[in-house]
Amino acid sequence: MIRHGYTYWSISPAENGVRGWRIRCKPSNHHEGCGATWLLRLGDTLPRRCFSAKQLWAFIQTLLDARSLKQAWERSGFPGSLDTAYRVYRRLTRCQSVLRTHLCARGPPPRGKTGVPLFHVFAHLEKEFGNLSPITAYQISFQKDFLAVA
Repeated sequence: MIRHGYTYWSISPAENGVRGWRIRCKPSNHHEGCGATWLLRLGDTLPRRCFSAKQLWAFIQTLLDARSLKQAWERSGFPGSLDTAYRVYRRLTRCQSVLRTHLCARGPPPRGKTGVPLFHVFAHLEKEFGNLSPITAYQISFQKDFLAVA
């Protein structure tokens, strides 16, 4: 396997970020290679999204404090419009059962939390993976997209 390039995504109109590495199966003298090319996605990227896992976690942390999507969107500097923030929140609500199932396999949820069930999932995520970059750690640990519904 040979790493031979990157795939990029647009962070802003003037800046691109690395989404993943391109690797190629190269033939050698000892064995045949298939010549196919694959993409290895980095853990900090979210598939089919224009924002990173770090930006999503900043939005979630702000949402926990603000208790309003509009306030969280304004405070966190989340990319996109307010409609994007609402779509992300609906997606998080839809995928919370998948997140909860994976997190419960790793450890019991924290006790003493009351309120919005989605916020329980975020507290469990922070408990299991720490608060540095829990979404990245989740994706690397489970090899699943954080926003996957199934």
